[in-house]
Amino acid sequence: MYRTEEEVELLQSQIDEASSTSERVKLSKQLKKINEQLLELNKYEEVVHHWGDKMEPMDLDDGVKANYAKFQKLLAKIKKISFRSKSISIYILLV
Repeated sequence: MYRTEEEVELLQSQIDEASSTSERVKLSKQLKKINEQLLELNKYEEVVHHWGDKMEPMDLDDGVKANYAKFQKLLAKIKKISFRSKSISIYILLV
């Protein structure tokens, strides 16, 4: 069992045992956030698993454009920064 699944079970039991409405609402929000994160992780895991099954090689000599095209679904845009009047985006491989 994953840690987040244990958290879901714990939060659910805390919600059931909560004495005040405000406490139930607070715990319900936490539970909703964790469930959304689990859903996102499951979707990403499917993408990574599919890509891993293909066993597509990565050759650094192919260059950024070729490898970016291969790994586009595995990349996440993490930050947009400005440098010398130019805006650039930084990507990170999430494997």
